[in-house]
Amino acid sequence: MKEKRETRSFLRGATLIMLATVLAKVLGACYRIPLTNILGAEGMGVYQLIYPVYSLILTSSSGALPLAVSVLVASATSEGKTEEARKLVRSALAALLIAGIALSSALVLFSGVLGELQGSADTKWGYIAIAPSIFFVSGIAVFKGWFQGKADMRPSALSQISEAAVKLAVGLLLAYFLKGYGIAFAVAGALIGVSAAEGITLLILYLMYRRDNPPLKLKLNYRAAKEEYKAILRISMPITVGSMIFPLTQFVDSFLVVNILSPVLGTSAATASYGLLSGPVNTLINLPVTFALAVGVAVVPHLAKNKTEHDIYAIRLKLATAVKVSVAIGVPFAALFLVAPTEVLGVLYPALSEAELAEAASLLRISALTVVSLAVMQICVSVQQGLGDTRTPIINLAIGGAVKVAADVVLLFTVGIEGVAIASLAAFTAAAVLNAASLTRLTGKNPDMLKNSGVILLSGVIICLPVPLAAVYGDSRILTLVVAALAGVVYLAALFVIPVFRKSELLSLPLGTKLAALSEKLKIKRAE
Repeated sequence: MKEKRETRSFLRGATLIMLATVLAKVLGACYRIPLTNILGAEGMGVYQLIYPVYSLILTSSSGALPLAVSVLVASATSEGKTEEARKLVRSALAALLIAGIALSSALVLFSGVLGELQGSADTKWGYIAIAPSIFFVSGIAVFKGWFQGKADMRPSALSQISEAAVKLAVGLLLAYFLKGYGIAFAVAGALIGVSAAEGITLLILYLMYRRDNPPLKLKLNYRAAKEEYKAILRISMPITVGSMIFPLTQFVDSFLVVNILSPVLGTSAATASYGLLSGPVNTLINLPVTFALAVGVAVVPHLAKNKTEHDIYAIRLKLATAVKVSVAIGVPFAALFLVAPTEVLGVLYPALSEAELAEAASLLRISALTVVSLAVMQICVSVQQGLGDTRTPIINLAIGGAVKVAADVVLLFTVGIEGVAIASLAAFTAAAVLNAASLTRLTGKNPDMLKNSGVILLSGVIICLPVPLAAVYGDSRILTLVVAALAGVVYLAALFVIPVFRKSELLSLPLGTKLAALSEKLKIKRAE
């Protein structure tokens, strides 16, 4: 009974994060889609050259902090040591804000050098515009860790929405008004929106923290906070190393793609091709993966507690549920991108030329299956980290990263930009398989982990089959997406009727009580 309550608890947290993510992604689409139409393929190429460098810096400085702080806060508060948890937050915040100032300053200082190395001088002002956000994100990471450690997912959910809303309002307006001054300034305007969004989000999280906690008296005193820093580093360093692997491969991409393709296509066309893959295509691929990541974020504090209690049954139950939810989310998106990439991209990005649309559609079709492998990989890594196994995911991710870079170099010269998409698929699939195998060794055989995955896969594929028929006979992209939406509704109904989810899992979902009652009324037999 206790395990079922905990499963419902983490799924409610995951559901809250997912709902916030849906809203944030809708706002993100309202930002990315018009931004692509404002900047064009080349402008998005410049924008996306900046992001891998920015992401790598963020990952190295604060990427693992929310998880590390959440695990330590959860451990301290479960033992009634609330003041110790607050001390941890004060120590982490003091150190991270100083590191944030240093890294923001370094990015401004080396902005011109980075642009020259990437083969695009237009990136300089973009790096300067986005530099302040590194400082703000350092603080955000600590506060997110505090709230997640207390199993309160509301602030994290709100932060996603605030970031997306401010970026939308400020970034689009500045990009539009600065477009007349050239691509470099239009991109910089969009990235000022990112910095503004992170600054406002930090303020919101701090005010939420202050509602129930005394003022933060920040003072960097290594000797007094030595144990806190050791504990944070013990958890965060291995995770940071692992988390840096794929941002590092994207960082390598940002240097390889334009430099390798430019002699053949020209700098402008090579930048545009990179922009199509890293902009519209990767944005669509990352949408369902973000939902899977929400499940991982929500489950980690509960796993840390189960590990302390040596409750392997609860761990296996949560693992099986997390994998099942991730696969159920990823499959319909993968099927849609596989069968109707032109229609999806054509509706969302009307400013793309026919040639650009055809190239982007080819890249999206190749990348479609990446959705499932990346979602499963994210869940496996989150669970392993929650259980304290931080070394194995690093090794597995490093293998995947090596596959990515090696395949990039070979395939860029032979098949062009499509080679980067193929390399990503191979890398994420390898990492997913390796992490799933490692997790099985860690927790023992778990028959429920992949239970119903075949049914989910088959349902998603079969239900999406009418979509290409609508594209052929309807000759309308809007009609095709309407059919896809209807197919999605049928897919959800199929998962309910089969039944894929346990009763405890169903109750944690939105309208779960009504769905459970309907299930009983229809006499659908479902595991507890």
